Amino acid sequence: MTQLVFIGIDDTDILGGPFGTGRVARELAQYLEDSGLGQTVGVIRHQLLVDPRIHYTSHNSSKCIEFEAAANLSDLHKAGIKYIKEHFQEGSDPGLCTCSASQANKELTEYGRLAQKDVLVKSQAINLAKKSGILLSELGGTGDGIIGALASVGLRAGGNDGRYVQLRGIRDIKGQVSVGDILKNTAITAVVDENGNSVDNKEIIDSHDWIKPSVINGKPVLRIRVANTGTSIKIWETIEKKHKKAEKEG
Repeated sequence: MTQLVFIGIDDTDILGGPFGTGRVARELAQYLEDSGLGQTVGVIRHQLLVDPRIHYTSHNSSKCIEFEAAANLSDLHKAGIKYIKEHFQEGSDPGLCTCSASQANKELTEYGRLAQKDVLVKSQAINLAKKSGILLSELGGTGDGIIGALASVGLRAGGNDGRYVQLRGIRDIKGQVSVGDILKNTAITAVVDENGNSVDNKEIIDSHDWIKPSVINGKPVLRIRVANTGTSIKIWETIEKKHKKAEKEG
């Protein structure tokens, strides 16, 4: 029997480093799979507060791995600790959180939302994790990454925050593609317009080789809008866009 688990990680990289936490999260997910501990559902990026009082690398985002675990939480967490200790970049302050979906509660989600508005401290994360029986570990440096790691789990538990940086099929979508093909070839569950209405399967989307669905009601949903092409041809584009200064999401 498997259980859905949320694995949060944050602050495994440094400014100017060779790769970001997004890549660490994707490769950690693969490592857990290869270790026979379960199956990855997806990896989600959550945006936290950008404030000069917070020490962050580029955009202060944390990552949450959705994982269908065949192992117990303790074994999963230990495997995560081992991987991150071997792959975080010196000078970073990594943190790891492992939490079953059944453990996630309203207080945890409220903590995640608070991390998007206020400057938090480690003691808040430690106390909440202890109270909720959630596994939370500092893995290097100041260990401040536990703040974002716990926040990402809380935000994913809330079911309406973040975007997928890894999900079956999304990295294979290139160029112009129909809505129907996206639904057929990826794990995206719905494609909707700016008003949340479903879009016909025959409509064409210019993917710009970058498809990142949002988390809506706990599901991966691609949000699109009509592109301003300057012609009468109707082409859609994704609402989610890359940062002007590209973030290392993988």
